[in-house]
Amino acid sequence: MKKLLVIAVLTVSFFSCSNDTDKASNATALREVVLFRNSPQELHWKFNTSGQLTEATNGQNQVVERYTYNNLNQITRVGLFTNGTETSSYTFTYNTNGIVASINGNAVTHNSAANTYTYTHNGIVRSVTFNADKKATQIVDMVGTESTGYLMTYVAGNLTSYTRTSMTSNVSRNYNYNTMMTYRTELGRYTAALALVKSFMEPDFLAHAFSSEYVPEECHHGAPEALRYSYGVIPGERSLQFTSEEFVNNTPGTIAAYQEYYYGN
Repeated sequence: MKKLLVIAVLTVSFFSCSNDTDKASNATALREVVLFRNSPQELHWKFNTSGQLTEATNGQNQVVERYTYNNLNQITRVGLFTNGTETSSYTFTYNTNGIVASINGNAVTHNSAANTYTYTHNGIVRSVTFNADKKATQIVDMVGTESTGYLMTYVAGNLTSYTRTSMTSNVSRNYNYNTMMTYRTELGRYTAALALVKSFMEPDFLAHAFSSEYVPEECHHGAPEALRYSYGVIPGERSLQFTSEEFVNNTPGTIAAYQEYYYGN
């Protein structure tokens, strides 16, 4: 992996200096992002010519989720699929601040003093706090007297820390970023509408830094503390491929696909 990273760094330096303009142009023509290829979590995000994320498919090319937008680029419906067949859905309306106002016809309550948005579903009372960029910074789930808390920290549009604390388990991740242009995919811009609704639907979505402007260079897991992942990049003609190498107590381990970006004309 070290050799790969050295080659990648040299390639990235050339790519960044000579192709910044092309890269910026290509970014508006993002067609597909592949996550965790050849793993049980493999996911393919498909984008239309307007840059909207329209659906997610699994490794068998079966639709997992499908997204509908309004003219303000807000997601108004998420269809959930099992074995390629839609089995349930969420519908959303928005307030004048662009935050979700209702889900499936049930109101999301805004507490202006605490700056929280609260929604109750299947016995879970979920309260979400957003920053000025409409990224969730705190989520609290209450089920009776038991709580699960999520804390997210962002710097310059990038997720730098994520923690989930509950009665049964704790998760902690800290991300470091490379400021070279090739790591700047602007994925957070393309997934902003989805991240907003996922804050209410599925807070664990936020753990992977998919709402960041840059792909992270490194991720440290606080549980266990000795586990970390290093991400290298290989640029192509109209693609970017990010690989992940696992380190346990600084010992190199498995190399796997992390994120792949494909651009159209």
